[in-house]
Parts: sequence; C-alpha cells; structure tokens
Amino acid sequence: MNKVWGWGIILLVSGLFYLSSPEFFQHSYSIIRHGDIAALAEYLRSFGAWGIVITLVLFVIMTFTIVFPFMILSGAAGIVYGLFWGTIISWSGEVIGAIVMFVFARYFFRSLFECWIENSKYLKQVDEYSQSNGFKALLLARLLPLAPSGIITAVAAISKISFRDFLLATVIGKLPPVVIKVLLGHDLAFAGENMLRLAGVIVLVVVVYVGLWWYKRSRREVETD
Repeated sequence: MNKVWGWGIILLVSGLFYLSSPEFFQHSYSIIRHGDIAALAEYLRSFGAWGIVITLVLFVIMTFTIVFPFMILSGAAGIVYGLFWGTIISWSGEVIGAIVMFVFARYFFRSLFECWIENSKYLKQVDEYSQSNGFKALLLARLLPLAPSGIITAVAAISKISFRDFLLATVIGKLPPVVIKVLLGHDLAFAGENMLRLAGVIVLVVVVYVGLWWYKRSRREVETD
C-alpha cells in the first residue's frame, strides 16, 4: 500500500511539475530530440543565473528518459559555462540523476524482481556477485563514455550492491566520461574551430573501449586457465 501511495505522489509531483511550465519541457524536448547542441546552449543561457539549476534538472530528467545521450546536454553546458565549470556541472547533474533513479528503482522495483532472482540459479549468482563485487563492476561500466547511464543505474538498483558502493563507483567512475562528453559535445558544435582536439577525443574514446575490452578478455582467459 505504501508503494501505491508512493507511485501516486510521484505521478502527482511529475504532473504538477510539467503543468507548471509545459512550454519549457516541450521546447527542451524538441531541441534535445534534434541533437542541436548550440541551440540548447542558447536556451540554457536565456535563463541567466537559473541556467545552472535548469541544467541539473534536465540531467535528472534525462537519466529517467534513458533514450537521450548526455553528450548533448554536457556539450551545451561546456559552451555556456566553459569547459571546466561545464564539466563540474555536468558531473554533478549526472551523479544527482543517478542517485535519484537508484533510490527510486530500488524502492519500487527491487522487491518485484526478488522472486525471479530467487527462482533462477544464474540470476542468484549474479545477484550475489553484485553484493561482493558490485563496486568494481559498476566502476568499469561507468567508465564507458557512451554507455546508457540510466540502464546501468537501474540494473545496479535491482542488484544487491550497497548504496555506499554505488555512490563511490558513480562519483569516481562518471568523472572521466563526463570530461570526454563535454569535450565531444562542445567540439562537435564548433567542429571547424576544434577539429584537431575533436579528433583526439574520438581517438581517446576508441582507446578506452578497446582497453576495457582487452581487460575483460584478459580476465576471462585468466579465469579459464
């Protein structure tokens, strides 16, 4: 019953939040859907000092929508606030969004999956692994620059990873990818001026993915020997 009330409160708050400024959500959605980083930057700049709060709110919303890449918003933040502060704001927004989603998903969905986990030997092993090795697994997942953050958070929430391990892995693991996403988004909007750095960042992303793939492959070979 408490969860039913919880759902009702969340839906009510979400509805009131949307009705308070439907044009904001509609305009933001239109810009983000088209992937127009420069237009989003101008829209955020139009809010003045409130732009930082708006940016953080959009990060939380995008965490739940899952389908939109953070690079669009991160790039816009880099344009408006500069690369350093844009990175700090983007990192804070992603961490806040992940925490909100983790608490929400664990409270409402963990119990729904427990019966499936208990009845599956494989899922039970994965669940137990997440309790003892969750920090390392989540940290590696967070280090992937273009990984779907919302999905990773949702999976972590229904696992047995502790909140402490989740928070540490998220705070530490999100910083390097955020730096890459801010640079990528910023330089894509001004590709003509930053072509060399943009190429360097793309190479760095490729190196990160190849490095993590090689690490996982090496680990599997060691475990099978």
